[in-house]
Amino acid sequence: MLLLASGNSLFAQSNIVFGTVTDKDNQPMEYVSVSLLNSAKPTGTVTDKYGKYNLKIPTNGNVTIRFSFTGYESQDFSFAAEGNTSKELNCKMLPSSQTLDAVTVREERSRETSFTPVKIDKLDELVGPVKTVESLIKTLADVSSNNEMSSQYSVRGGSFDENLVYINDVEIYRPFLVRSGQQEGLSIINPDMVSNILFSPGGFDAKYGDKMSSVLDITYRRPVDKLAGQVSISMLGGSAHIESAVNDRFTVTLGFRRHSNKYILKSLDTEGAYTSAYTDFQTILNYDINKKTSLSFLGIYSKNRYGIVPETQTTNFGNFFESMQLRVYFDGQEIDQYRTLLGAVTLDYRPTDKLSFKWITSAYNNNESEVYDVQGQYWLYELNVGSAIGENELFDRGVGTYLEHARNFLTTNVANTEIKGSYLASRGRWDFGAKAQYEGISDRIREWMLIDSADYTIPNTPDIPGDSTNQPHSPMLQNFARSQNDLNNGRLSAYVQRSWDFRIGENKLSLLAGVRGQYWSYNDEFFASPRLSLNYKPNWKHDMLFRLAGGMYNQSPFYREYRRPDGSLNPDIKSQKSYQVSGTLDWNLRLWDKPFKFTADIYYKYITDLIPYQIDNLRIRYMANNDAVGYATGISLRLNGEFVEGIESWASLSLMQTQEKLFDNETQTWGGWQARPTDQRLSFKLFFQDYLPSLPWWQMSLNFVYGTGFPFTKPFQTDFSTTHRLPSYFRVDWGNAVHLKRIAKLKNAKWLQKIDDVVISVDVFNLFNYKNVVSYLWVADYDNKYYGVPNYLTARQINAKLTVIF
Repeated sequence: MLLLASGNSLFAQSNIVFGTVTDKDNQPMEYVSVSLLNSAKPTGTVTDKYGKYNLKIPTNGNVTIRFSFTGYESQDFSFAAEGNTSKELNCKMLPSSQTLDAVTVREERSRETSFTPVKIDKLDELVGPVKTVESLIKTLADVSSNNEMSSQYSVRGGSFDENLVYINDVEIYRPFLVRSGQQEGLSIINPDMVSNILFSPGGFDAKYGDKMSSVLDITYRRPVDKLAGQVSISMLGGSAHIESAVNDRFTVTLGFRRHSNKYILKSLDTEGAYTSAYTDFQTILNYDINKKTSLSFLGIYSKNRYGIVPETQTTNFGNFFESMQLRVYFDGQEIDQYRTLLGAVTLDYRPTDKLSFKWITSAYNNNESEVYDVQGQYWLYELNVGSAIGENELFDRGVGTYLEHARNFLTTNVANTEIKGSYLASRGRWDFGAKAQYEGISDRIREWMLIDSADYTIPNTPDIPGDSTNQPHSPMLQNFARSQNDLNNGRLSAYVQRSWDFRIGENKLSLLAGVRGQYWSYNDEFFASPRLSLNYKPNWKHDMLFRLAGGMYNQSPFYREYRRPDGSLNPDIKSQKSYQVSGTLDWNLRLWDKPFKFTADIYYKYITDLIPYQIDNLRIRYMANNDAVGYATGISLRLNGEFVEGIESWASLSLMQTQEKLFDNETQTWGGWQARPTDQRLSFKLFFQDYLPSLPWWQMSLNFVYGTGFPFTKPFQTDFSTTHRLPSYFRVDWGNAVHLKRIAKLKNAKWLQKIDDVVISVDVFNLFNYKNVVSYLWVADYDNKYYGVPNYLTARQINAKLTVIF
């Protein structure tokens, strides 16, 4: 109340001009310069991420306000100031015809950071079975993934749990019990509501949280029109969102999504009755209390249910010398449910043009359940391809049964309050903040797996080293876990950073230095993470910028990292510590008389107190001990621009190696270097768009992904050696979109006048029907020889979609 009272008092004593700056698509523009001209004391400010600004002006006389931004035409507005009054002045910036627009306008400012801005219109043009923000991020350099049905990704050799995700400055958490892409549904980010996307693969600022790999910073749109929205329906579900600037102070945005993977799951080898339903509702409300204070609320509810009553599975695998077939007949079912609730309130206060504060309070609740009893009776055959086409002879190689059981329930509660501030200082800016967080965990695990093959689980005497009793042993359960854990923890964190801008002759130099610290009550640990970045832009004929970044990136565990495979907890767990350095070349250039951007990154990360883990599909099993060290090093190249005039495409190439070595507590010695589970040595991605000049209403897009295989471990391995790798991942998705309002004969149709566009899309998923392997099912033959039966991802399918934009 004191803040609000002082804000009203200050506002009453000054003459202020305020408003919102947008681009030609009515999207808010950040960092637009707003200057007061023809004044004895020229002053100015910049817009925030919502495009808003406040500027003090004289109490009388003629006033001229200038809006300017690189790549846009400057705009001047003149008016007469009268007494202690306020005036609203909104501005729509138009691209300059005399200035080369490199890729996006926001990118000009972001060149000086480790963040890559991503155009939000690419979300509509991306093709794939799951159209999310993360699907677009996967097309960037340094990002690895081998599952098109999942929103999870690895960055520069890190695990899925090393990535920070924010929506409107609120940190988002991912479900813990998800084991496969079939279960996941959609990510929590609603792409229809997004206005700004920033992604950093490393070397990010101290103001971002304590994770070792990446940051995905999402800003939801603030409406500027009286009414706007979008409705979509496809063979995979539908979505709708509506937004409105109700008045000058209050705006509201509502979003709804319904998604089902049932159509996609029909292409898998396992046949049965699938149930897949993801539903979410999101809203964001904004209210300007006065010209200096605003309040916003973000609310999210999502529910995902996945179920299957499996019936049969037939999978052919092997090679030319040994071709095999597995037939499985199932009993039982699986039902998984995930429910998420998120509420966040943000108070923005700008007492002066240079000083701003933001107070964020949020609460997060996630309930997950994983219930299944599935029995599979399998027959393993060797195939002898006959001389006649289509004739196969089957030779019996094994028969057995496997039984999987789980009753897993997890509830996660996170509540926090945070205050952040910034101050525009001489030649730079101060950023600072502090956060207090509560974490409550309730986890119940009951899980095991039994494999029964001939002469395997019946009482027998296996060859166990050191066992001379020659007595029968009981059957062994795989992946056995049983525990009940209830925890309440607290975290305190804070950060401060300072940026400086310099000029050395005609050359530009900028420096950013900061430090953040965190205390965690579970292990009574405190750590500090200093970070530094330097940017140099020489005054050369070619528009190049060089960036060097380094620092310490500590990651404190969040429950799953300190839960052992059997469900017990490690009370002595410590934070993982990553020491990173990276160098970047950012070059704006012209090719074929068109604007392009080329970026090259080289990086090295050394990690101590590393917690080893194994990955099976999407499930991560941590060993819950800080008994390893590791490193990741690589280089990435990216070229993006208008290969075809008016629409943007890009290609990226990444080379990376990440390895670790483990400490043997029995021998008190270090092992040798071995590949980590996320060691994808090579990846190439191409996102390409095209259209025919004679048919501008028909737009095509191609999403090409190739990546070498990830390492994996076999069952009953006594070590973590990862000498085996999955096959390479290869996938091409082809999209076709017809924009009805671009068709000359329909452009002036009466029924389309109140609609911005109608888009009809037909997409082909997995165009070449390539069988990608995500994991293996291990079965034994009569001689107890194990065979890895591949679990294939989705096959070729066609999807149709209708979108109405208004």
